[in-house]
Amino acid sequence: MISSRWALTERFTITDQMGAPVFDVHGHFGLHKEVSFRDQSGQVLAVLKKHLMNNRYEVLVGGKHAAEVHHRGFIGQHYQVDSYEGVIDAQGDFAGWDYNLSRAGALIATVSRQMAFRETFYVEVAPGENDVFILATVLAIDNIHDERRAQDHGAGLGGLPGMGGGLGGIAGREFGL
Repeated sequence: MISSRWALTERFTITDQMGAPVFDVHGHFGLHKEVSFRDQSGQVLAVLKKHLMNNRYEVLVGGKHAAEVHHRGFIGQHYQVDSYEGVIDAQGDFAGWDYNLSRAGALIATVSRQMAFRETFYVEVAPGENDVFILATVLAIDNIHDERRAQDHGAGLGGLPGMGGGLGGIAGREFGL
């Protein structure tokens, strides 16, 4: 799982099924958290931004607001994405990286983890959906899940809400579309 703490800078690559690089992901930690998804030429395709004092993330695609990702309810495993194409629900086992994203009851992506020599995460995106948008959403959900877990256990950076969780510890992990 992508967990632990955000590093000052973090980078990793997302590959396709054949292992070819598709997106480079660059994370930055300062006064705010921000992660960019870039194509192989270095062009920024999407940005994931953390709201400073809560557990909400904004997804920007092509420089424009595309969605806001947040936990839904007080308990349970349910996340909601308020997107430009309608509400997306994420339900399943987030700690085990086994969940689905759906819009209006239609499955738009599945997320799963395969344990092997290297921990590998797969995101299967339905035809017609924006891959980079879905991947940014998945990363936002994982960060919110980790932040909520850290808050429940009294962790986090200096006890400030919404400042734990993130990209740290990503080395040795693989992501595939």
